[in-house]
Amino acid sequence: MPNFQTTISRTGFYVSLISYVVFWVLDILKSGFVARTFSVHIFLFSAIVFGIWWAIVVKEYTERPWLEMLFALVLGILLSVLTWIFGEGLGMFRFLIVIIAFLIPLLFLRLLRD
Repeated sequence: MPNFQTTISRTGFYVSLISYVVFWVLDILKSGFVARTFSVHIFLFSAIVFGIWWAIVVKEYTERPWLEMLFALVLGILLSVLTWIFGEGLGMFRFLIVIIAFLIPLLFLRLLRD
């Protein structure tokens, strides 16, 4: 059973991160809707603080290699698409750089595991 600090830090992390994403998307959809009132980066800062606190107090870390691989693949696809869209000036090297952009998250995952 998780202790009190783990529960609070985990809940604070998730709430801060979800709030940051929601307010950031709302500000993108209607420019200045949130930014005129307060900075959305307050939620990012609190997510970082709660995340560090959660990492310190967690007693047991459960590895999920399939989730890490899925995240790396999704991030690789996203980076590839962004590189393809914004890489018009790369000429004939565009395809090569798109492949490299796809492989970078997988490379980082490999380095972090070892």
